[in-house]
Amino acid sequence: MGAYDDFVDLIRQTETMQALLRNLESEPAKILAAICREHEMTGKDVPDHHLNLAGYFGEAMLRALLSADLVARVPGDRCALYGYRPTKQGLKLYQAMRKEKTI
Repeated sequence: MGAYDDFVDLIRQTETMQALLRNLESEPAKILAAICREHEMTGKDVPDHHLNLAGYFGEAMLRALLSADLVARVPGDRCALYGYRPTKQGLKLYQAMRKEKTI
């Protein structure tokens, strides 16, 4: 098993990733329900900007990296609330995946 497989196994073990996988099943149903509700009320197509589609998945991926201790959150600079840096383990996995050309 290579570094990329080790990385995937570690990430899949985090509660954040477990919740994300569960949401991959439930989110489409929520979106469908939102579309159907609005369409029933208006009789019109539902514009994409009426749907809540952004934000969670990017945030979830970052939280999974934090939970797996592959990155650390630090206080932000002038224009940021937080900064993020790789941990030793994160750097080690990154370098191994780069060497294997899996990323």
